[in-house]
Amino acid sequence: MISTHLLCGSATPMMRHPVCLRTTHYGLYFLKRGISTSVIKRNNAHINTAPVEFQSNRSIRNTFLNKEKALEMAIRCTDDITDPKESGINKTVAVNASLPFEVKPLDASARRLRRKKSREAQPVTFNSIKKQVIDPYVQLTKPRLTILVMLSAICSYALSPNAASVSQLLSLTVGTTLCSGAANAINMGREPEFDRQMTRTQTRPVVTGLVTSKQAFEFASIIGSIGVSTLYLGVNPVVAALGAANIGLYAWTYTSLKRKHIINTWIGAIVGAIPPLMGWAAASSLTDPGAWCLAGLLYAWQFPHFNALSHNIRNEYKNAGYVMTAWKNPRLNARVALRYSLLMFPICIGLAYFGVTDPFYAIDSSIANVWLTYWAFKFYWQQRKNYTRAVLDNKELFNKGMHQSNIFARKTMLTSVMQLPAVLLLAIFHKKDRWKWLFDKDTKLKPV
Repeated sequence: MISTHLLCGSATPMMRHPVCLRTTHYGLYFLKRGISTSVIKRNNAHINTAPVEFQSNRSIRNTFLNKEKALEMAIRCTDDITDPKESGINKTVAVNASLPFEVKPLDASARRLRRKKSREAQPVTFNSIKKQVIDPYVQLTKPRLTILVMLSAICSYALSPNAASVSQLLSLTVGTTLCSGAANAINMGREPEFDRQMTRTQTRPVVTGLVTSKQAFEFASIIGSIGVSTLYLGVNPVVAALGAANIGLYAWTYTSLKRKHIINTWIGAIVGAIPPLMGWAAASSLTDPGAWCLAGLLYAWQFPHFNALSHNIRNEYKNAGYVMTAWKNPRLNARVALRYSLLMFPICIGLAYFGVTDPFYAIDSSIANVWLTYWAFKFYWQQRKNYTRAVLDNKELFNKGMHQSNIFARKTMLTSVMQLPAVLLLAIFHKKDRWKWLFDKDTKLKPV
């Protein structure tokens, strides 16, 4: 029997092609590995012959006459319905004639109007207000990151040698939280078009339209002003100046550099180092070396954490237009993560040396630092092997190596999340003279 191949247009014997869709004067055949099915028209057997993308029966013959066009259409995946032959204002609403169904262009203004009417028709409850107003603005502050910033300032305040007060602690907590939230809100307001292209950021409130960029900036200006004022009135001018500087450094300098140069990561690390300085300056002088050891600890921690995190989403950063070391220079990315993991050893020893903690802290903190450094080294060593000439020339070896480096990067990131709280809590536990009363034989209990 002679049949016509729909993919190639040739007329050949039935059994030649292993996988093929054919038409004959009987009807439609689907062949797989040289075995033909029954004639569909003859026995009405149900066979799933749907291709990757649906095609109109009336246009399938013309579509697949050209082999190259057939291959191109086989891998084509797009929602563009624009006819390339059309031009002018109506280009975006032209419908490709080859589509087997009618496509109506979406009117964005009409869609917004329908959403507005739908919201107005719903009863106003606390849950609806929380979902539409409170939650989006809370998300603008990046609450998990803001809590981490606030805790780093509080830990530094607790480690400072001078006496603390409850009012000062509350003012530091509120002011630091609001300043961090303001910086994050400005960051989100500036980047919705870029955040929309990344999986981890495409549900942010400005991207989804729950909050506009203008509303994000207004919200940031309000809470930022309150935060700086709280730090100025409740703590001191130095801490307020650091809080205001951190807003500008993160919201404008760092955010702008993310699309220009890999140095943005180093600037972002400075942003993470300022909150410990704020906590120390709330009760003590910044001339104390202990303040800079704590700032250095937070600065160094940013690299194993962020470099490992960005490695697994490097392609998303690249596609979104963010210039990150993870895709610009993968070997440097892993090397920097290891370098700053090692730097945390002398920094923690410095806290004991300058009298912020007791000498035992150098031992305890080293256990947590070894844990982080181990995975950072595994990540670095695997990346070092991945980009040797022998592995790069072998696609199979390279893919296996990248799979391993993805695992090591994830473990490095997760370890960093647990290592930082461990190191800070150990520092508070080992604060100088904290346990002196247990071992001071000269201390005597006075009668009541």
